[in-house]
Amino acid sequence: MADRTAAWIWLLGALGLALLLPACREDEQDRPLLYDKGSYSGAPQPPLDAQQVERLRLRAQNQQY
Repeated sequence: MADRTAAWIWLLGALGLALLLPACREDEQDRPLLYDKGSYSGAPQPPLDAQQVERLRLRAQNQQY
């Protein structure tokens, strides 16, 4: 009976480990878990050129307040 219980414990432990290891993806490493409210911590965006600014101005012009 004790051997059977130990086998189940090992089996459940191995199953739990097999389920947890894929959760440690490399792209998920080193990402921030805590954020500072009101501050952007990402990479800076490139400035908009005149054509992009004009398209945004025309798009915003159609919005109703």
